[in-house]
Amino acid sequence: MINTLVRQCALSALLLCLLVPGLCAQEPVSKAWIVNAQMQGNERLARVRPEVHSVTLLDRSVEVRSAGISLYYLGPFQTSANPAERLHQFRFRVPRLPAPETGINPSGHLSVRPDVLGVFVNGMPIYNQFESASYEGRNLWHFDTIAGSDDGTWTVAGRPRPELHGFAPGLLEKLIADSSGHSPIIGFAFDGYPIYGPWAYANGVNANATAKGSLRRMRSGYRLRQIKQRNVWPDGTALTPGQQGPAVNEQFPLGTFVEDYEYAAGTGDLDEFNGRFVKTPEYPNGTYAYFLATEAGGRLAFPYLLARQYYGRVSEEALKNAFHDGENAQAAEIETAQKIAVTFPPSQARLTLKMEARPTAERPARLSFQVTDACGAPIRHLEYVHERPMHLIVVSEDLAEFDHIHPELVAGDRYEVTHTFRHGGRYRLYADFTPPGAAQHIETVELIIGGTPRPAAKLVADVVWTKQTDDLRITLASKQPLRAGEDIELTFAVRDALTGKTAAGLEPYLGAWAHFVIIDERQQNFIHAHPLEAAVANNGTASGTANGFAQSHTHDAQSLGPPPDEVRVLTSFPQPGTYKLWAQFQRDGRVIIQPFVVQVGAPQPARRADVAIPPDAIKVSIGSNGFQPAQLMASAAKPIKLAITRDAQPNCGNRIVFPSLGIARDLPLGETVIIELPALDAGELRFTCGMGMYRGMIVVQ
Repeated sequence: MINTLVRQCALSALLLCLLVPGLCAQEPVSKAWIVNAQMQGNERLARVRPEVHSVTLLDRSVEVRSAGISLYYLGPFQTSANPAERLHQFRFRVPRLPAPETGINPSGHLSVRPDVLGVFVNGMPIYNQFESASYEGRNLWHFDTIAGSDDGTWTVAGRPRPELHGFAPGLLEKLIADSSGHSPIIGFAFDGYPIYGPWAYANGVNANATAKGSLRRMRSGYRLRQIKQRNVWPDGTALTPGQQGPAVNEQFPLGTFVEDYEYAAGTGDLDEFNGRFVKTPEYPNGTYAYFLATEAGGRLAFPYLLARQYYGRVSEEALKNAFHDGENAQAAEIETAQKIAVTFPPSQARLTLKMEARPTAERPARLSFQVTDACGAPIRHLEYVHERPMHLIVVSEDLAEFDHIHPELVAGDRYEVTHTFRHGGRYRLYADFTPPGAAQHIETVELIIGGTPRPAAKLVADVVWTKQTDDLRITLASKQPLRAGEDIELTFAVRDALTGKTAAGLEPYLGAWAHFVIIDERQQNFIHAHPLEAAVANNGTASGTANGFAQSHTHDAQSLGPPPDEVRVLTSFPQPGTYKLWAQFQRDGRVIIQPFVVQVGAPQPARRADVAIPPDAIKVSIGSNGFQPAQLMASAAKPIKLAITRDAQPNCGNRIVFPSLGIARDLPLGETVIIELPALDAGELRFTCGMGMYRGMIVVQ
């Protein structure tokens, strides 16, 4: 304990010495670091020294290296949400001469990196604590993990809970309490602007002056929204019923999520970026700076250090290159000579793909996607569906090659993935994603890859529907003839090739027991299907589960239970012809892909009877965009009638499920079904399709 206090006092003294006039050069970013002076000698030992290892001046930036070890605790901001127990070799690059963003970037101010926002002066990363965890893992309502880990001692939004005891004391505690002068620099953001502790001169006078009366804590300009339901984001985006967060209650009080806050100009000292223009000991002529936001009592206040965007100008490439963890890590540059854009309906979004000018087979190509709204602003958070924000299916023109990959969010609000095309020729990419406030989108783009093309393979329907891959035998079966325009239930039996028994070691893959992609030979029809998980009987109820209803349609891995004897999937083929189907399973951590080629016959003549729709029924349609409308209004203490019409085109809406009522009804393709529900108390009644992909809500008033 004594040694710890000695180290803390030493660091406090070192930081406070920065307040001495003239101590720093014209570029404080090159002098503010706590460098370990004992770096000579054994090179391998030097790599695990604490604090900063080296500071190198480059043309436009300062490069800082460290092992991510410090003897001084700068609070929970320096702790990764998913710590890796290994030797780190951090490399940071901070601009030497920061400048404000003046609209040069097409998207305006760039969003902060999703992983690391900047670097502390002791060489520790400033981790992004606001995107590591979200409600139900959907990437829409993000937990404030700082407040969520505190009992209210350190943070305004923390609350007493028996399992929590507040954060460990350290340097931040000293900075928060020390009102003897302007706070020292504690780090730098990746736009080059400094980050200070909580104390500053509010009237902007030189911090070396004697006007001590203006010294005060920097107050955040963010405040809690006065909401009871979490159905709209702070920017006004109205979410679909399935994207809404939990109601404000004792379990999820206001302040639980980042999206509970809004910026209110003039309510604090700091702007929407959590900074302001000030004069400081290091910048006597003034600079923009971020501050550690606190309230009058000294507790940390949202957004703590940085908010959602950087104030300063920074390019996407520079932001990607600002932080690396690994020896001799080099930034992967993206050439943008070729730009391919796929446009959604104008009221929703635009998808842009950036990649190399001429991608070539057998050479890694970086695919960079950006989704923007109707105004051109980037959409940062796509809904996580089956554990990923975006599913990208890559197939060759003859359907001989198939890959299912997942772009992930990187700097610049882009979703990127590196992929190696195995041959030259024509490929088609299918991007499957769900923007906030919208239904699922599947958009396609065609690419021509340089290099030697593969010999064309003719698609021929399989005669035998049993395949063997490695030590597995996978059998496809159908309960009815394969015809277009009908719901077809397919079953897949996965057996051990030697024993014939159900294969051991099967695991959920992306939150389901399998994934299925189906594409016709002309690549005009694309189907991304998932297993049927809810075993609901024909009478609309199920047994052996809570409230008589199986909840596994939600597709989370915990609810799936033991591996099934057969994996069932319900799909429909829009047109007759030859289709290729890829079934994906996971066994002992390894993804297994088994293709099948099937022939689909012509549809039977329609023999659908007209259904009389009661005048008091609420009309709902269901198709590839989900339920329309997805939110319905009904009166309390009065039975509810629904007239649900399913689109004749292929979609996942074969069934509607009311989990809390234990009711489920089949919805045939192209038909209308009348459903009567009992009178309900005021509140919300949620419903889904049979696979949990489409979701809706009845608001009972």
